[in-house]
Amino acid sequence: MRTLLTLCLALLSIVATAQGQCVLYLQQCAACHGERGRGDGPAARFLDPKPRDFRSGYFRFVSTTNGIPSDGDIWESLSAGLPGSAMLSFAHFAPMQRTMLVNTIREFRRDGLRERLSASMTDASAIEAAVLELDTPSGGVSIPTETPDTMDARARGALTFARLCSRCHGSDGRGIIDPERLTAEGALARPRDLTRGVLKGGIEDVRLWQRIRGGIPGTPMPAVSSKDLSDEGVWDLVHYVEALMPRGQQELHDPVRWSLGAVRIQGPLPTGPDDPALLAVQPLWVALAPFQSHERTVEGVAVRALHDDEHVVLRMEWADATCDVPARGGKAVAPDGIAVRLAGMSFPPVMPIAGSPLPLDRALWLAGAKPAADDPVFDALVPRFENPDSVCKSPIGPEHVGQAQWRDGVWTAFMIVRPERAGHIEAGGSMPISFAVFDGSVARGPLPATFSHWQTLRFGH
Repeated sequence: MRTLLTLCLALLSIVATAQGQCVLYLQQCAACHGERGRGDGPAARFLDPKPRDFRSGYFRFVSTTNGIPSDGDIWESLSAGLPGSAMLSFAHFAPMQRTMLVNTIREFRRDGLRERLSASMTDASAIEAAVLELDTPSGGVSIPTETPDTMDARARGALTFARLCSRCHGSDGRGIIDPERLTAEGALARPRDLTRGVLKGGIEDVRLWQRIRGGIPGTPMPAVSSKDLSDEGVWDLVHYVEALMPRGQQELHDPVRWSLGAVRIQGPLPTGPDDPALLAVQPLWVALAPFQSHERTVEGVAVRALHDDEHVVLRMEWADATCDVPARGGKAVAPDGIAVRLAGMSFPPVMPIAGSPLPLDRALWLAGAKPAADDPVFDALVPRFENPDSVCKSPIGPEHVGQAQWRDGVWTAFMIVRPERAGHIEAGGSMPISFAVFDGSVARGPLPATFSHWQTLRFGH
């Protein structure tokens, strides 16, 4: 009897774990990667690079010699995210939750292998054996002891860079766009601009070594074998590439979760962005991720926050080289603007699926007169959508609030928000908050150019 009970409990545990994987993935990942991991979620059409198709696509950042990702590789991509893209970090989730996501992604990959193998094989056991073989990662790329970073080493690395790398990355490391150079999925391959200092696979020495020696599967970035370059030569190249990258940029532009303190005030609320109470608050730099990697025009926003137990008062500044303000009856331009979201759940999805009943409040400010829905600048994506707002609107409609001014290439926005669906403000408590910035120069209409991870807004006593 006890054995039967133990078996039943074990089965229930397995079912609960499987359901947990499904629920967590559907809530956090399906908007981009799709319900079945095919890279076809409702947000995928807006993103570049496109979300990974786990069932048939290549996994880019691997540490293995055969290009098959280890569980550790998937874990690393989940935990660190891919800086410079719309794939944000999942480091705020518990290790068990990230393991569940790794297992879900691994199973999607195996499902894709089963689909392809069943086209030519009928024996189920033979298919499973083949799936196991095709999904088994090889040993990792061996990384030898790093050689000293000297001027001579960098000089040798510069010669190697000119010989092996400049055709794609350019002689200055800024990258050369070639319309004939495509990924395995048929998308335009954009060589990384190394001089920006932001790399999707990480900037650590060992990451650079892995990318050079192992290549990036599914892209024109090849593996450099020991026949073409010695271990010492790879380290020389790593040191030269590091010299091209300005220090601190990866951390500055890495959109992770931070804690934003909202100072408690009493009395009348501020009426503008230059109120002394707001200016006395230390601003928090919130890094922004691009929807389209080549349109990362707004890289971050500096935020100051106050609260009075009922309202959140925000002062937000971001650099924007152009002031895009539509005028009624004037030249058609898309607006600059900013959106703020507050959530009533601990781990809200960054990109909720439209129609999902989530406890979100959204406050929106757009410059000038909002273009009509049929205005050609309202959504510059091709093909043009008949009703783009139905695709990308928030599950909770925006509350149009706030004021802003543009001066010397900087927007300063002032906004007062009273949370409703997200819950009530409690001194000493917290609430997730996120930001998205619209840049009219990219003519995106209802879709922001860049967006942030969820930050933790902490309410002071």
